[in-house]
Amino acid sequence: MRSLLVPHAPTSVSLVRHRCVDELRARGMNPVTIDDTALVLSELVGNAVRHGRPLDGGGVEVRWEISGQAVRIEVRDGGRGPLRHEARLPVRGSADAEGGRGLAIVAMLTTSWGSAFDAEEAVVWADVPVVVATAAQRDEERQEA
Repeated sequence: MRSLLVPHAPTSVSLVRHRCVDELRARGMNPVTIDDTALVLSELVGNAVRHGRPLDGGGVEVRWEISGQAVRIEVRDGGRGPLRHEARLPVRGSADAEGGRGLAIVAMLTTSWGSAFDAEEAVVWADVPVVVATAAQRDEERQEA
């Protein structure tokens, strides 16, 4: 399992996303899996920065593990910040709203996800399914290379 401790700052979203995407590409993962993982990871890290607090030692811990079935993502922060509340999917979202659709997107792109909170920490995790390329997709990728 890869683990990174990053600053509790918006710039960490991009840093973590690039590291994870680079690893997935190096392992030859399907582009759909890479894109879905990058989107879910960005949402979870962004939420930790926006709604959580830094861990006691500072920062946010981000972990991912790649298996044959899924990419497991875990994001741990210092617990409930002033705006954090129980995660609920929006009842109705507006197409022009600036926020509020992130966890609905996470739910759509993952086989499962959840969260655990205590007095000192919050952990949000998600399993992004690994998409296996069809023979036609593999041939197309070879031709593009």
